[in-house]
Amino acid sequence: MRRLLAVVGAVAMIGAAVLVRDGVLDGAGSGGGGGSGAGGDGPTRLICATELADACQALADEDGDVTFDVQPAGDTAELLTEAAFDPADADFDAWLTLQPWPALVELRRELAQRGPALGETSDVLATSPLDVIGPTERLDTLVGTVCDAEPETPVWRCFGDNAGADWDDVGGESGWGRVEVGFADPTESATGLLILGQASAEYFGALGGESFARNDFDAAFSSWLRAIADSSPNLPSTAGTPLSQLLQYGLASWDAVGDLDWTADARVQGSRDEDSLTVTYSSFMLAEVVAVPVRGHGLPDLSGGGPRNALLDAGFTNPTYDIEPSRSVSPINPGLYQALLEEWELAS
Repeated sequence: MRRLLAVVGAVAMIGAAVLVRDGVLDGAGSGGGGGSGAGGDGPTRLICATELADACQALADEDGDVTFDVQPAGDTAELLTEAAFDPADADFDAWLTLQPWPALVELRRELAQRGPALGETSDVLATSPLDVIGPTERLDTLVGTVCDAEPETPVWRCFGDNAGADWDDVGGESGWGRVEVGFADPTESATGLLILGQASAEYFGALGGESFARNDFDAAFSSWLRAIADSSPNLPSTAGTPLSQLLQYGLASWDAVGDLDWTADARVQGSRDEDSLTVTYSSFMLAEVVAVPVRGHGLPDLSGGGPRNALLDAGFTNPTYDIEPSRSVSPINPGLYQALLEEWELAS
């Protein structure tokens, strides 16, 4: 069941093209090549963040000169930040990822007193809101009873406050075990980093133009973050992201997980668990797809009709959202994201 977010003038997703392959989305190092597409400006090799595997396949199908590898954003960032990385010797030309990863790479290189590794980041190519997904009865209880919140309102602070608690102590059924909430590892996952930022902004009340900074971090925040980091249904890591685990193990896994809206659409709609899961929202925050060339390498034009249509076919849109400003996460700069990652690593 999906709880609707108001969308104005949205481009309709093409349902048949948003099927996601578990082996690609949950793994690293997968690759693809182009088909007999429209051609481009010469051969281009992309590295694509794991979440964007389908988008890269669509681009490769559109343009026969495009080939790609799939890798978690954190792994690509680590490669680009290494002292030994030389843009001139790179065996790939560009990175398709989510903000703020290109800026994070350059920040880390600057802090390490290394020269730039990347060129100019493209304009935003596509967007997706962030979702909360969970078994309907448990998510309704968590939001409505435990958090005493209305649907589609900020709930990550409350989720963290209750992470790891026994359900029968907070208003749920004793047979439900502990409250398990989470998201993908933000040190690796482009989506996980955004949800870490979203959840932290909610903790500090940084919505509707309000902001927070590293000097706001304190022992209480560290404890709250640790509760989320420690929250885990202890499933095999090979089961993939929390959303993949939820779909595979059902009620024996998570009570609420964060992920991209387009991923939830692709994975939940039409699945065997569609009727038992709810896809809803917390605060409003957009994931932004961008491309960035390796310094000195070329970047194909991804803003034209062909590539843009390929992104739409893969389930990405650029709609306008009618959102109450007080529900929107205020912008988070790369330095603050880096601080949040460091705090997360201490907590986990």
